[in-house]
Amino acid sequence: MTYRLSLLLLLSMALTACSNQAAIQPKLSFAPTHTQDTRLGKGITKEAQQHNAPSGFYLLGNGLDAFVTRLLLMEAADQTLDVQYYLFHDDATAKLFTHHLLRAADRGIRVRILLDDFGHYGQEKLFAALIQHPNISIRLFNPFANRVMPYLDFLTSFSRVNRRMHNKSFIADNQAAIIGGRNIGNTYFAADQYTNFSDLDVLGVGDFAPDVSAAFDMYWNHKLSIPIQQFEPAAHPSALSAVRTQLEAASNREHSRAYLARLASLQLVEQLKQGQVELYWAQYDLIYDVPDKILNATDDDTGHMAPALNALLSDVDREALIVSPYFIPGNSGVASFANWIDSGAKVTTLTNSLAANDVPVVHAGYARYRQPLINAGVELWELQPSAKAAKKRKRDKDLPGSSKASLHAKTMIFDRDTMFVGSMNLDPRSINLNTEIGVLIYSEELAEFASQALLAELPNHAWRLDTAEKDGFWGSTKQLVWLDESTQPASIISHGSEPEADRWSRFQAWIFGFLPLESML
Repeated sequence: MTYRLSLLLLLSMALTACSNQAAIQPKLSFAPTHTQDTRLGKGITKEAQQHNAPSGFYLLGNGLDAFVTRLLLMEAADQTLDVQYYLFHDDATAKLFTHHLLRAADRGIRVRILLDDFGHYGQEKLFAALIQHPNISIRLFNPFANRVMPYLDFLTSFSRVNRRMHNKSFIADNQAAIIGGRNIGNTYFAADQYTNFSDLDVLGVGDFAPDVSAAFDMYWNHKLSIPIQQFEPAAHPSALSAVRTQLEAASNREHSRAYLARLASLQLVEQLKQGQVELYWAQYDLIYDVPDKILNATDDDTGHMAPALNALLSDVDREALIVSPYFIPGNSGVASFANWIDSGAKVTTLTNSLAANDVPVVHAGYARYRQPLINAGVELWELQPSAKAAKKRKRDKDLPGSSKASLHAKTMIFDRDTMFVGSMNLDPRSINLNTEIGVLIYSEELAEFASQALLAELPNHAWRLDTAEKDGFWGSTKQLVWLDESTQPASIISHGSEPEADRWSRFQAWIFGFLPLESML
């Protein structure tokens, strides 16, 4: 066994050495500071002059509109586009997204694309072609050293490659920025045949956009952000032309028609240019992890956003609404919720059921906290995945529905006056390992609107969990029950067994529950 492991490590180092090319010294670059005279800048400045608050915000809950808003901002940009994502799929929406980025570059727009090296699905050849364009630059964050068999890096450099850039941001002309839960891919924009994520982004203008740009620049200029040229040989001179043809063809396929139709009808960005969008203007705090988090020890929280978030939310007086697809509160989280409840606050959480969760191992980490949360007084809800629930949930009328829904939004609302939207899950991975970004918006109007919408939708799209006594051979024990509260009186959907989950998912969650993996989930 030792001989085989040594041989594997030697092979990994050899493949790594073969893949390394001469290091390319990246050039520093930054967001432009004078973009008030752009088309976006003029409209936003006009609107901002009518408000005392520094920034205006607009929630993007609809998957179709969230995607088209990004395309429209590409069309509206006059100077720059900055794109930062954890996952960049190789599918229809990603191709349409790339097509519009290339169109913007053809107009003279500087395009910077920063992707985590874990989630670009081996599209280096595409990227190598795109950077032939003089206005496009692409960098990979925290790259795998082994380009031939990257997963071997988990044997040789686990402590580094296990930690990823989970940030999601999109910025046009340093004037308008989108952050939130969505990556780039069909599942995030209501276009996947099998699973669609229920997600949330926020579009922000005013001071917010330059703050997001500053975060992007910090990551772009960090030593872990490596130009794609360092990993992929120079593409053939005709590669960009071929890619342009392929992207043009992809944009004309049937799968893209709903987006292109909405592109022609959605007036949000046009109204933004005219200073006519009804935004929630408010104070805010943009919080994010510094990129050095990836390199520092896991117990060193210098520059982490979680302590800053805790400090800003140290007291909850009346209510906490928490939405997190991957939810592992730990004993300390359960204690915090219990303290809030003991002081008179109501705590409501929404996360994925096992049947809706796309990562069973994370569900295993969460499942052990369900009874303690309920015992503490937390109102705990789990998203329903079924086609019936998906039909009720469906908002994207022009797109084909999927057979399964899954929660992906990461948001929290406190005391009906503060709302958090970002990329951070409430789990150890987001808090201690990956880098994240989010914004706290201090707006009673926005928080009240979002709270009412969430609470009204919960009974139709989620099960509420409770406990009930069950008699057995060894006496009475408490078991979980899943309640459907869309009808009155509420009905019990399942008693002690994960509803709608298949046997394989149940087995995975059960077996993973015995493994000491919580700190990595």
